Amino acid sequence: MNHKLAERIQGFLNRLLTDHGSLDLEWLRDVPPDKAKPKSVECVRLLTLHHLAFPVDTNVGRIAVRLGWVPLQPLPESLQLHLLEMYPVLESIQKYLWPRLCKFDQKTLYELHYQMITFGKVFCTKSKPNCNACPMRGECRHFASAFASARLSLPGSEKAMETPDMSLQSLPEPLRRQQGVEVVNHSEAANRVTCCEPIIEEPASPEPECAEVSMADIEDAFFEDPEEIPTIRLNMDAFTNNLKKIFEHSKELQDGNMSSALVALTAEAASIPMPKLKNISQLRTEHQVYELNDDNPLLADFDKPEADDPCSYLLAIWTPGETVDSVKPARSRCIWQEAGKMCNEATCFSCNNIRETQSQTVRGTILVPCRTSMRGSFPLNGTYFQVNEVFADHESSLTPIDVPREMLWNLTRRTVYFGTSIPTIFKGLNTDTIQQCFWRGYVCVRGIDRKTKAPRPLIARLHFPKSKMKSQVNPDDDA
Repeated sequence: MNHKLAERIQGFLNRLLTDHGSLDLEWLRDVPPDKAKPKSVECVRLLTLHHLAFPVDTNVGRIAVRLGWVPLQPLPESLQLHLLEMYPVLESIQKYLWPRLCKFDQKTLYELHYQMITFGKVFCTKSKPNCNACPMRGECRHFASAFASARLSLPGSEKAMETPDMSLQSLPEPLRRQQGVEVVNHSEAANRVTCCEPIIEEPASPEPECAEVSMADIEDAFFEDPEEIPTIRLNMDAFTNNLKKIFEHSKELQDGNMSSALVALTAEAASIPMPKLKNISQLRTEHQVYELNDDNPLLADFDKPEADDPCSYLLAIWTPGETVDSVKPARSRCIWQEAGKMCNEATCFSCNNIRETQSQTVRGTILVPCRTSMRGSFPLNGTYFQVNEVFADHESSLTPIDVPREMLWNLTRRTVYFGTSIPTIFKGLNTDTIQQCFWRGYVCVRGIDRKTKAPRPLIARLHFPKSKMKSQVNPDDDA
């Protein structure tokens, strides 16, 4: 997709140079909307020139149809809405929506546009949308159609399929005696007509009555005036003394060795495991990273963050023994340690872990915020790049930098989801996980060359696509 877009942009620039003699696009500001092309120029007008416009792409059109914002002609009886694959022409959808959106200001139109594109990538995908996690499923006709179809296709209960005769035969036999009363079978009663002995029914002994304990309601316990405001008297002297003791105790902990202070944890809090630095799944790879401050010494050679960039530079830590091509962390036990030596293998976890522990350093890769890398220019905020998207610095991905451990102590940890695309990363996730990712987490689908700003593929250590997975055993996993 990137190569196709690059070819189209290059062709557009060549034609612009041929027709107008320069690459200056300022003349687009004064072009009447009726003379401009519907979709591409609408994007430029809304996103770059900040005009009142609302371009409709495949994501916007699909969402508008599924939510019922755009009326459709009656579908054939054999075709249900959730099985619809061909949607109306985008131009017709834009003509229907624009008279209803033209009264909004440019900022609202811009936000609605990129929010709908992000919504289409995360929830309302073209195939197999994540309806169970979608916050709009209560208003969605696509979900209602799919839900009703699934209800009708469910098999009936086996008990409901049985005939009444069969169900009666399956009933258990009645008890022969209940509370001292003999139960007489009707067939036996008919055969014993001459029997004149009466059936004496003895009533059961009455159960002792439990004396009810009268308990007054809690509302009846007080008889004060309901409008009266209670007066609470505090012992200010005792309160002041307790407060002084707390401050003195806190000061002693700060002046002394903080490592000797014990913190009481509940059993539930103590049993919560720390998240792994790297969690691998088929569709995504989760990395625990550290947020770097703007004045961090590690960012001396990087671009200065944009003023309105909501994201920070991140540091992804390498596990000892990991290489550029490592799919999983190395777990091998080195035979050199039995002799009291250390090997020089780059994939040896044990020996490299000892070296990093002795040097008090770790290896890491810098993740660059999207807006800072693009210098705050289009396309951002979900139109193409996500608002919480970062790029993996290609240089530190191939050759990780050494970071002192003490530099990580006071840094905030975040989660970054690596994958091949945004729809793939969020496929199958629940609502809470998706919400946490956009509020406190990050996504990354590509690397970047800081000097040329050219995109680079992610190295295998950060994420290994499912399509490239092979059945052979990873050489780093020598158990």
